[in-house]
Amino acid sequence: MSEENFWKIENGNVIPLAHGTKTIKQTSEFTPLGAYTSFRTYDRFGVLRLTKHFNRLEETSRLAGYEISLDRDGLKNNLKKLLENSSDGEKRLRVTIDLEKEIGTVYIAMEPLDVPSPEKYRNGIVCRTAEAHRENPKAKLSNFLSRAEGIRSRELQQFDEILMVSPEGNLLEGLSSNFYGVLDGTVYTAEEGVLSGTTRDFILNIAREMNIPLRLEPVRLSQIADLDEAFISSTSRAVLPIRQIDGTVMKEAVPGTLTRLLMDKFAEKLSSEIEWINA
Repeated sequence: MSEENFWKIENGNVIPLAHGTKTIKQTSEFTPLGAYTSFRTYDRFGVLRLTKHFNRLEETSRLAGYEISLDRDGLKNNLKKLLENSSDGEKRLRVTIDLEKEIGTVYIAMEPLDVPSPEKYRNGIVCRTAEAHRENPKAKLSNFLSRAEGIRSRELQQFDEILMVSPEGNLLEGLSSNFYGVLDGTVYTAEEGVLSGTTRDFILNIAREMNIPLRLEPVRLSQIADLDEAFISSTSRAVLPIRQIDGTVMKEAVPGTLTRLLMDKFAEKLSSEIEWINA
């Protein structure tokens, strides 16, 4: 089995980049700045809403001023080959389009999937807030990764996620997740100033289908003590409940009523939204 985890696509072929990297984080040092997306596998070759990940790569490139059309079939075929040659177990992958040097060149990084423990889904996670935001919130650009890592290295020794707060005092999103708060039976999540995550879109659709009251508005920093429940979402975490923010414990036992409903429905609907790389 190959132990490589970092590749560049040239003329339709994947070329190993031997930098001695073992994690996706380590590959960032050698990846040009550009548009990126991250996702996890299910049953080795399944990805939740893979098409939307490809769409976002192209959309981010456009927002950065470049018209990039991915060779989607070719990219899927190369991803399939890399997964076939990888060791057993689910993977986390990051696909980056170079917008800095060789414009349009695609890089792929891969690592074993690391997901929160069952205990964190049962008991919730601990979060801290920090004033920060994306410069271009609708574009998933890799220059944000170094900024996020700087915050993370300072704060994540004691916390599971850092929630970014705007200068106006709005809770925006996590460094690598979307954030949701529940007040009086309504789910609140910021629409402006945040990345429109693929998993977030899936969750919002589930909430609408279940007629759960939903407002695309941010929770205010001053409202943390009023939250009945809260949770984050990402491709690796799915729906993950929050127990505590800045020392304030959520009012409801974790996971809260609506969080539990969304967790269960997410798991139930997941298979219908999986796209297969090897199809």
